[in-house]
Amino acid sequence: MTVNELQKCLIKEIEQITKEMSFLDCERNPASMKGYSQAIPIFSVFRETDSIDKEPLGEDSLFPYFVVRADSVEYQADDKDGHGNRVRIMIVFAVMDEDPDMNGYYTLTAAVERVIERFQRNQSLEAFWCSRRMNVAYQEDDTFPHFFAGIEMIWYIPEIEQEEMW
Repeated sequence: MTVNELQKCLIKEIEQITKEMSFLDCERNPASMKGYSQAIPIFSVFRETDSIDKEPLGEDSLFPYFVVRADSVEYQADDKDGHGNRVRIMIVFAVMDEDPDMNGYYTLTAAVERVIERFQRNQSLEAFWCSRRMNVAYQEDDTFPHFFAGIEMIWYIPEIEQEEMW
C-alpha cells in the first residue's frame, strides 16, 4: 500500500463525510467539497464569458475544497506501539462565505469536526489506520471571506514484505 493510495482513500472518505453539508462556491451557489492530493491545481485555463473577453479562472473557483498532503513518511520507525511505517498527513480545508456573520467559520469547523469524529470512532480506512492523536489549527490572519483550517494526523501503512535473502 502506498502513500498515494492512502491519499486517494482519504479524499474519497472526506468527500463522503461532507457530502450532506451546505457549502457555497464562489458564485454563492450550493457546492460539494472537492478533495485534492498534495496541492490545489495550477490554473492556466480560461473560462468563456458572454463577452469577447475571457475571464481567468482563479483559486476562488475551487472553493469549497480540501487538500490531503503527505508531509513526511517514515519507514521502519521505532514506534512505541510497534507500528513501523507511518505517514504524517496534513488535511487543509478551505471554505468561502461572504456572510458578515462569519458563518463560513462555523461551516469550516463543522467539516473539521466531522472528519475528526469519524476517525476518533474508527481509526481504520481500508488497509490503513491512524493514531487517535490529532491536531487542528486555524488560520491566524483574517482572510474573510475565505476560511482555512487544518488537521494533522499520523497514519500507519502496511509493512513492506522483505524478500528472502537465500
